[in-house]
Amino acid sequence: METSRDDHKEKMEAQLKEWTARLGVLKARAEKAGADTKTKLMADLEELRKLEVAGRQHIESVATKTWDEVKTEATEQWNKVSGAFDAIWSRVSS
Repeated sequence: METSRDDHKEKMEAQLKEWTARLGVLKARAEKAGADTKTKLMADLEELRKLEVAGRQHIESVATKTWDEVKTEATEQWNKVSGAFDAIWSRVSS
């Protein structure tokens, strides 16, 4: 079954909500950490925030592209952002 533009956008928005929640958890953890750990976690947090912004920009671009463009180009970009976010998150969440 093929995904529609709205389904695709809903999926991405749900992912962004999850990322926002994760960022809150990481920020709380960083604030409680010792100086060295806090510095590292804050750097990771900043990197994750940049990826969150890229994800939001991607969602905005979905509205301006044809569905065929969204299915190919935009989906590939989303997968890159999502993969990078997950990689950083798995490194800092342990």
